[in-house]
Amino acid sequence: MVQRMEELRLVVSIPFKKNNAIFLSEKDFEFTLAFDLKWFSPKIASKIKCLALEVGLLSHNKGVLTPAFDVEDIRLPNTFKPSENFLESQENFGGKLSLKEDISFEQVLEFIAENTGVNRQKLVSEINSMQERLSYLVDIRIVALFMARKLECDIEAIFEKVSMSVLRISF
Repeated sequence: MVQRMEELRLVVSIPFKKNNAIFLSEKDFEFTLAFDLKWFSPKIASKIKCLALEVGLLSHNKGVLTPAFDVEDIRLPNTFKPSENFLESQENFGGKLSLKEDISFEQVLEFIAENTGVNRQKLVSEINSMQERLSYLVDIRIVALFMARKLECDIEAIFEKVSMSVLRISF
């Protein structure tokens, strides 16, 4: 499992390294994987982006992708190329992490909306504003929990799932 995550981390880091960028548009990220490197089809590059977002290697905000790790710390072998069964093994890996243990931002948002009566659009606006004040250093699901507490929403039912999703530990 660690090897799969490491290979995904390598693949995710390459578009940022190749473009010497700290953030990329979704289009540029996918374009680099599909057309510059010619490793994947555009559809597969999009799946890789989604998987990286799902497992927390990328974050998405205001139309740009930012790695959730220091790309400069990644040392790529000169001849690195993803394994032939890369996507298949990654999808299995992502599937194990996501639906049973992970909780998405959308799920957290839905929980807060249902338990506070505040509409989703207003919540998203408030959460984005708070995340901006935190310089995007905090996972958006954690920021959503901050907002829930500010709205006096009992988060006990989702706290452990969010903590496991973000930190990969349980309390």
